[in-house]
Amino acid sequence: MSQNINQFYSIAPMMGKTDSYFCFLMSLINNNITIYTEMMHSESVIRTNILNDYKILKNFSNIKVQIAGNKPISIAKAAKKISELGFSEVNINCGCPSKNVIAGDFGLILLKNPKIVKDCVNAIKNETDLKVSVKTRIGIGTKYNDDLLNNFVSEINMSGVNKYIIHARNGILGKLSTKKNLSIPPLKYERVFKLKKKFSKNKIIINGGFLNTLDFKKYKNKVDGIMIGREAYKNPWIFAKNPITSQQKVALVIKYITKLKKLFTGKSINKNSITHIQNIFNSTDGAKNWRKAVNFSIHNNDLQYLLNYIKSS
Repeated sequence: MSQNINQFYSIAPMMGKTDSYFCFLMSLINNNITIYTEMMHSESVIRTNILNDYKILKNFSNIKVQIAGNKPISIAKAAKKISELGFSEVNINCGCPSKNVIAGDFGLILLKNPKIVKDCVNAIKNETDLKVSVKTRIGIGTKYNDDLLNNFVSEINMSGVNKYIIHARNGILGKLSTKKNLSIPPLKYERVFKLKKKFSKNKIIINGGFLNTLDFKKYKNKVDGIMIGREAYKNPWIFAKNPITSQQKVALVIKYITKLKKLFTGKSINKNSITHIQNIFNSTDGAKNWRKAVNFSIHNNDLQYLLNYIKSS
């Protein structure tokens, strides 16, 4: 991937997936790619040490922390903690359609309440020098209304936000699960292109349905970037800087496991940290046996077994 393409693509925030361990794995594959962390509620950031796990990374320059909530004071306190740890950007989640999130009056429901988001942004800026971006969807429900998203961006622009990440689907609240909201509402890329034309001075990044990093020329004049979610997790090799051989993949995974072994010496393994590499050799010989080895390692809290397995394969 060229530097231009590195800057054009990013990895979407995904619950249970883009945690500190996945960010570390991606830093081994491509340390220039931007990754958005899994969503963290502002109160979780304030009350716990959830961010400390990210200290396994050498730097946070490409890691953007996604926070959720609707209380400016809480959001600002969380942002201050994020800033003090050395991160440079927070992203406010205004797109999650989860029933639990909506019940808390944050996530996608904020698309209807841009003033709250604006107040949250202002509160962040009063407490920190962090850059602030916003992630949302093109609409809510089964009908399409350009005014909803246009008004949202117009209002929040008043707080100085420049970057918006737009999932090119509506979110259907109440009737669809979070998972189904990732596939059933149809993709409407043209709506995002239209938004970019209207708000040409804003940085508009499109998200939804992208499966590779080969579309730079096709979309570079329509949007300012492409964010990839599920495919990035299924096949992180699409972000490799250069064509990567099977031997190089194995060497990289060995480096990752070795790091985890040091981190979890005398401790229980964080299962997510290993789950991230369970499917990393999919579509190659031995993928099924690799998955079995990963499962054994998780079940027996034994990273040395996995290390021995991959080195002898």
